[in-house]
Amino acid sequence: MYSFILWNVSPEIFSIMGFPLVWYGLLFASAFLIGQQLLMWMYKKEGKNPRDIETLTIYILVGTVVGARLGHCFFYEPAYFLAHPIEVFYIRDGGLASHGGALGIFIALFIFWRKHPQNSYLSILDRMALGVAIGGCLIRTGNLMNSEIIGKPTIAPTAVLFVHGIEKSITDNFGVLVNNVTLRKVDTVLTVENVPVQPIEVTLHMSSLGNGNVNDLLNGGIKEALKNSGDYYEGKYLVPDQLRFSESTDEQGKKTIVFTMFGVARHPSQVYEAVSCLLLFFVLLAMYLSHNGNVPEGRTFGWFIVVVFSLRFVYEFLKENQVSFENDMSLNMGQILSMPMLVVGLFILIRSYKPKGAID
Repeated sequence: MYSFILWNVSPEIFSIMGFPLVWYGLLFASAFLIGQQLLMWMYKKEGKNPRDIETLTIYILVGTVVGARLGHCFFYEPAYFLAHPIEVFYIRDGGLASHGGALGIFIALFIFWRKHPQNSYLSILDRMALGVAIGGCLIRTGNLMNSEIIGKPTIAPTAVLFVHGIEKSITDNFGVLVNNVTLRKVDTVLTVENVPVQPIEVTLHMSSLGNGNVNDLLNGGIKEALKNSGDYYEGKYLVPDQLRFSESTDEQGKKTIVFTMFGVARHPSQVYEAVSCLLLFFVLLAMYLSHNGNVPEGRTFGWFIVVVFSLRFVYEFLKENQVSFENDMSLNMGQILSMPMLVVGLFILIRSYKPKGAID
């Protein structure tokens, strides 16, 4: 019997006057705040003046957001955004690329360094690496809360069923009729078109259906709403051709309807990357402390780049492609963009282990 995690977490924490506070935004902001405090701590430990940290944080924030957005637009959907340039600014619609974010940070820090040359460019990158490692963990956790950047179907023990779209589709379209939706996985595994799937028991709690017909509601409106969901097109769940159901009515006339559909078990690729970033952070921190803050220049940044983009190259084999044109490629865009990053990281890392006289 395989074990699966049923992931039915809402991206929203709560709403204030109609404005939602979302996990991704909170974790994204936390990444910069924690990174800023890490830089403050390192500068104070090294006897440096931390007065420039606030300015440096702003540079990193702008570089990350602008680079990640432009990276998504022009690495993954250049034709569309060249035809609709104004939509580049529609960040709330989603679409950030980590490789673009990395390039944005490098450029932003280079500009910062030119204006504040008292520390070398590589030394700034070294110290930034620790903050970016913990930030990467938080941002990938935000992706998990959004049920995005999903992996390929699997029967591994780490498999996750991303099913929040089921509840959202029903409540968004039939919230007047449906008071509550509960989901429960069924302890069995089936295979549909060579894809492992797991039955999900969906229970609808309704005040009343009036003169309506349950079969028409399920196999008409609700089934269509589920099939029109972005989660359905992303392959997070399957909808049977005919929804078979049971129904009951209590003494107050409230109905309970139960039917079954199927979730597609997938690699939680966001979790893999989040855990990797967290472990890398502790390794880099241990390296920093063992050298009492005097790690050879470029070594921390070099290890960071080599590990992050080596793992990113491997993890891409477990992830679904982000855009359709990648389906015809032997390596996807994430892997292609990781290779030059890896080369740069190896060069800087090897250079950091050479005797100082050999470098000069």
